[in-house]
Amino acid sequence: MKYGRIYEKRLNKYFEVADNVFAAVNPYRGISWANAGFINKGKGLVYDTFFDPQHAYEMKEMYQELSGKELPGYVVNSHGNADHVFGNTAFKGSCFIMHEKCEYEHMAEDPELPKRICRLGVGSPELDAGGQYLAREWVGFDMTGVEWIKPDIELKGDMVLHLDDMEIDILNVAPAHSGSDLLLYLPKEKVLFTGDIVFNGCTAYSEQGILNWVHVLERIISEIRPDIVVPGHGKICTTDFVQEQRDYLMNLIEEFNKYYDDEITPLELAKKIDVSRFLHWIQPERVFPSVLAMVKERRGLPMTPDWNEIPKGQNLMREYNKERYGERIRPWDPYSVWEEE
Repeated sequence: MKYGRIYEKRLNKYFEVADNVFAAVNPYRGISWANAGFINKGKGLVYDTFFDPQHAYEMKEMYQELSGKELPGYVVNSHGNADHVFGNTAFKGSCFIMHEKCEYEHMAEDPELPKRICRLGVGSPELDAGGQYLAREWVGFDMTGVEWIKPDIELKGDMVLHLDDMEIDILNVAPAHSGSDLLLYLPKEKVLFTGDIVFNGCTAYSEQGILNWVHVLERIISEIRPDIVVPGHGKICTTDFVQEQRDYLMNLIEEFNKYYDDEITPLELAKKIDVSRFLHWIQPERVFPSVLAMVKERRGLPMTPDWNEIPKGQNLMREYNKERYGERIRPWDPYSVWEEE
């Protein structure tokens, strides 16, 4: 992968993936360690804002340093999950563009839960096993100052923006990872920002729309065909990894259909699914929320993610996988996503 300018700061590393287009990459430690990015053209644009204001303020300072402007004209949120919108506070005053269901999904997810868990911290007697799992994942985040910023523009379809001579295509691909997914594509530069449509190096999970998610990945591979993909989590990649993620989801669907019956619990079913081909990714326990969503869809149950149920299930899956796969689950260097080759 060839980059232009590269800036390594305390919290994020910034890779210039096209002229004045920067991917902002977290050292990838697991749940909620999300990427973002910005475009220093015309009025300016930010895509996603991390899981807390401190990460977002650092990106804002990077944008200000390069652009000489106080704020970008636009902020586009890839979807409503907290790890992509909790930094919106830093960009108050910009024009916020979201999917029409983004605000609903964010509020339905109980946005107070991450704030509470981060405030209590690891080892708090007020947290159950699921809460402890998330507290460990979220060490290093600070929720001080988080507030919800309401959208200025809510998209039902696609949208095209122009920043000077640069075309920005905002593509509505929901439901896939979530019910509010927006891709951001630069057709001339062939750079695609995906939000959580792509997880590089971590087991992808779906809250809803897993079959459509496969179709979106196929569209990226065969129709959009970007040269550079900035995933919602993990290292900058190409469509080679997008194909690998598609294969994972197809394996998940096939295994689910093989073992599903109307009596099996989501956890029991998740334990049956073979993810051995994907143990070079971290957190194989994240098969659980995908299975949970697929069971709910099959049984006609409400699809809103339960952030009490999900971490409990993942915690149990992690323990099970240690027994099942042992040393085949590889250690992971969070800073491997900062490698520049």
